[in-house]
Amino acid sequence: MKEEQRDLYSLIINQLVHDGYLNEATKISESTMIPCPIKGEASNKLFSLYQSTISGSGGLGMHSGVNRVNSNMDIDDDSSTIGSSGGKNLIEDIVNMKECLDFDDPTQQQSTTGSTSTTTSSSTSDGTTTTGIITEKVQQQLQPNFITKFITTHKNACRCAKFSWDGKYVATGSSDTSIKLLDVNKMRNYNQTKNETTEDSAPSRPVIRTFYDHTMPINDLDFHPSAPILSSASKDGTIRFYDYKSSLKRSFKYIQDTHGIRSINFHPCGDLILAGTDHQMIRLYNVNTFQSFTARKINEHHHGPINQVRFSLDGNIFASCSKDNTIKIWDSNNFSLISTLNSPHAGKEPTTVQISRNQKYLLSCGRDSMIKLWEITSGRLIYSINTGVNQSGGQNKNRISATFNYTEDYIITNDEQPSVAVVYNSRTKEQVQKLTGHNNTVRYIAASPVENALMTCSLDHRGRFWTDDTLSLSSNPINNSIVNKLDVDI
Repeated sequence: MKEEQRDLYSLIINQLVHDGYLNEATKISESTMIPCPIKGEASNKLFSLYQSTISGSGGLGMHSGVNRVNSNMDIDDDSSTIGSSGGKNLIEDIVNMKECLDFDDPTQQQSTTGSTSTTTSSSTSDGTTTTGIITEKVQQQLQPNFITKFITTHKNACRCAKFSWDGKYVATGSSDTSIKLLDVNKMRNYNQTKNETTEDSAPSRPVIRTFYDHTMPINDLDFHPSAPILSSASKDGTIRFYDYKSSLKRSFKYIQDTHGIRSINFHPCGDLILAGTDHQMIRLYNVNTFQSFTARKINEHHHGPINQVRFSLDGNIFASCSKDNTIKIWDSNNFSLISTLNSPHAGKEPTTVQISRNQKYLLSCGRDSMIKLWEITSGRLIYSINTGVNQSGGQNKNRISATFNYTEDYIITNDEQPSVAVVYNSRTKEQVQKLTGHNNTVRYIAASPVENALMTCSLDHRGRFWTDDTLSLSSNPINNSIVNKLDVDI
């Protein structure tokens, strides 16, 4: 369903509730999966728009009246943010905001060979000239410097996190069955030391709402690409949907599966959601009708529980990894298998997968302590990074997580020290920074799709929000001229 259609049906549902037609509004809400407000919160906006149209054009049959309705439709006040025109445009914005990871690009291939020996000179304000090999210095200045800006605490292990498509919100899920929704801008500007004695959900705090509706630990979270809907997956076998713009703390709709839900991911169109469960067959649910689809050919399915499922950015393909030690690439249009990576992690189970924005590469990690980058079309291994996780004790009980940052310039994953996360350069494999602060194992890492921001989840019950504190080179005219001459990809 298009964004404009959702807006229209939302107006209709609100008007029906406002006028007392609750049963009719509920039926439309269930059919369209648009939240139905309670009586006191329903708006009278549709009638107001009708009145303004009549007074402005003298009748509903004029084109100017239709245009006026569209221009006054203010379902979401955040129209100035990226992707406000709907899920499709938001995806295009994300794809085009930065050059994609591409090892076929000669300029990017050059960057993987290490530092260059480019020499340049620049004149300072006093007339002196600075000459030398400055690439290394510039590269050091361009490296991210993530710092903790906010810490949210659950009553048990923080197990998963997810940023919204526009990067404005992030949600964390816990073993205590709760889900916290946080405002990214408030976290970025928050003074943790000054406010450390107040509650997370106080008016000045970044925690917008805490949802309680599951009966077992939360395994995964995802945001709808265009509507204000947060989805959660739990060991209790349900996928629940929350309207995070309303005051409700419980889901307005849910899917009941026969197995515990391990992973979920919305299709970019918003009408479908993938579900990986304790069963070997991947489900694809229509979120409006809850009709379930799966691959037709039995021999194409996994042979064990699904660890993770993830769509590509345009939704044409998706990747899955399983406890059967395989990774599979699927065609989303007909749910057919494209290819299988057998034992990609030396006989150990792969734990997470992510498809690059240009759909050329697949990032995976597994219980063999390795992070691997694959070429999707050929199945060729581009490179691997040994994180050292789990090797010291000889037990593989710590689940490894890995993700690209929003530009795909860096990979963030676990470190050999369980309570530490580490940042690697995605082209050179060089370690850039260690993220310390947790006092127990880091279980999951989520990255914002629009900025250098992270959320790390740990068994210490905490989710730590990180932002890049690197100073902009543009503030220094000398450094700015150096970057321009070197044509550094920033």
